[in-house]
Amino acid sequence: MLNKRTLSALCQSAVKASIEAGQLIQSQVDQPYQQHEKEAGYSLASQVVTEVDFKAQELILKHLRPGIAQYDLGLLTEEAADDQTRLHKDYFWCIDPLDGTLPFTEQRPGYAVSIALISQSGDPVIGVVYIPDEDLCYSAVRGEGLALNGQAFDPGKVDEDKKFHIYMDRSMQSGDYFDPLTEQIKQWAKAENYGDVLYHIGFGAVRNALSVMSHKHAGYFKFPRSQKGGGSIWDFAATRLIFEELGLPVSNMKGEKLHLNSPETTFMHRQGVVYATTERIAEMVLRLEF
Repeated sequence: MLNKRTLSALCQSAVKASIEAGQLIQSQVDQPYQQHEKEAGYSLASQVVTEVDFKAQELILKHLRPGIAQYDLGLLTEEAADDQTRLHKDYFWCIDPLDGTLPFTEQRPGYAVSIALISQSGDPVIGVVYIPDEDLCYSAVRGEGLALNGQAFDPGKVDEDKKFHIYMDRSMQSGDYFDPLTEQIKQWAKAENYGDVLYHIGFGAVRNALSVMSHKHAGYFKFPRSQKGGGSIWDFAATRLIFEELGLPVSNMKGEKLHLNSPETTFMHRQGVVYATTERIAEMVLRLEF
């Protein structure tokens, strides 16, 4: 077991790593860089990768390698093969050096750096997210609350409107279930006396989850599916802890704890995910028929 002092020190290393990587990312937004496709999930967003992803990853690892050696930590990072150390080390770093590569390449908001330390049981104990275009760094150690740019996070600073905000991936729009799904949500929102339902589409998974926190009434979800994809462990590791530290609902689509270390796959397509600002919203999402 890592003690609180060690976790705090490791968290600070991740904070420095995320900021340095994020500053590199932001400096490259309007610069020329190489872009490639990789074998990943079913969506374009999961298949695009740039040389900036790899450079950001290396910067992060520069900060984390001393701790990896000192505390015998495993490693799982998006732009490298899964070496399975996550399955036999007590803890492993889980890194997404540039979540939301597609919005990054399109020079629009929606990208972030995400770093988490996860126990072998699949539970995050450190979560760090840096949003480069807004210079915001969220950091959490389990049981210690959430910090924003080094100060205690104020959960009271949210949009108080009586609208229901839904964040979702662009790929969901093309599903044959999309129209009936939105009709179900519309009817529920009407019964709950919401003034309107607003859909936000096009962010990466990390920014989708964090954006939910900026509203009083909001949710982000992904359905389980047989096709590989649905995001990966690194897409949800840090934000799961952030939501848990704020006491906000986060689960898989069965309402169970979002498990972050499946031996079979790093993909999350079998679980689906739910993030919400209230238990009532989370329960509605879990009851959706799709």
